[in-house]
Amino acid sequence: MKYIFLELQQIGRDFLRKMNVSAELKAAKTDIVHKKVDEHRMRRNYLKLIPASLLLVLIELCGMLYHLFGSSNASLKAVYVSVFTVIFFTAILILVYMNRELSRGGATEKTERVSAWLFWALYTVSLIICSYIEARDTGTFLQYMIYVLMLSLLPVFRPAFSIPYFLISFAAQVFIMLSVNMPFVSIAFVFGVTVFCVLASYVKYSDYMANHIAVERLAQIAEYDELTKLLNRRGMQKRVDILLDYTARVKEPLTVAILDIDYFKSYNDTYGHEQGDRCLQLVAGCIAENYRRKTDIVCRYGGEEFLIVFVGEDAKRSAENLLHLQKSIAKMGLKSGNPAFNKFVTVSIGAVTVQTQFDESLHLHLKTADENLYRAKNEGRNRVCINGEMYTL
Repeated sequence: MKYIFLELQQIGRDFLRKMNVSAELKAAKTDIVHKKVDEHRMRRNYLKLIPASLLLVLIELCGMLYHLFGSSNASLKAVYVSVFTVIFFTAILILVYMNRELSRGGATEKTERVSAWLFWALYTVSLIICSYIEARDTGTFLQYMIYVLMLSLLPVFRPAFSIPYFLISFAAQVFIMLSVNMPFVSIAFVFGVTVFCVLASYVKYSDYMANHIAVERLAQIAEYDELTKLLNRRGMQKRVDILLDYTARVKEPLTVAILDIDYFKSYNDTYGHEQGDRCLQLVAGCIAENYRRKTDIVCRYGGEEFLIVFVGEDAKRSAENLLHLQKSIAKMGLKSGNPAFNKFVTVSIGAVTVQTQFDESLHLHLKTADENLYRAKNEGRNRVCINGEMYTL
């Protein structure tokens, strides 16, 4: 008995922990990682709703065949055929909608809401009518158990979507039970099933979000620089490999640029490392603001050096973009580490624009960009050297 009591205590603690996790998730809804995981959950829901809809149609088909061949009530048969027809075409509508959304690749709160209500409309129509028929015919509520358990265990809906459904469906079942004079114990049983499904759905959502957010945050730690919030070398390499294959396939030019903050050592010596870190953060933010396309890759390459990789621009256009970046950094008005050279912080950039080939490594392009950076610094700093050509503001 003691061990049973301890086990129940542990179950209670686990449930309270999951409640706390859910509260934390609610507080973190604006977090980028939370949004990313939530979009993944929506896409996963789409994939799960398709087999769930098909399974529901199959259950209804089996129920219809049973009543067609096992019942002599003609009106009951007609109702079942009508219900199956409605469910079948609603399921087709859901599948068409899901397929369209998946092909678009979009997962938004609006599409989740539409898919959820379509799916619940399918469940509610079949649940209320078929439960009524079953209650009159057999005096049981097996259909209700199958439906609500499927909904609580298959998709991962937000509690704001799932809990109202369970409460509405429970109210419908109570109405049916009272109309066919079923005993109170049946109502209590259905209430127990409803409470279980509400908790199962709630815990499943909390578990899914908490676990996936934890994994996503670990991935961020592994692939992002803590100070600047830009990619680190590991995260950059993972994305560049994909980008190299893409540019080779579509035959788009690729630009690799290395940016170095001028006189950064003197900046640290003059203003201190705390201000040096702040300078790195501001420069990193400025680079990220200027290169924010999905195909743009910005990373902290090491120390005061940053790497920028982007596609679709020839050497001249790339030079113009990099000069604009230089101007944006200068406009921030950060005090220079060498006032004799320039009043504000400046950067030197070495870059190369190439047409990539399949199975090509980034290493060769990095070497060329580094050589061009060396030339830019040797020829006076605060300039861009791309493919051996020098550009200044």
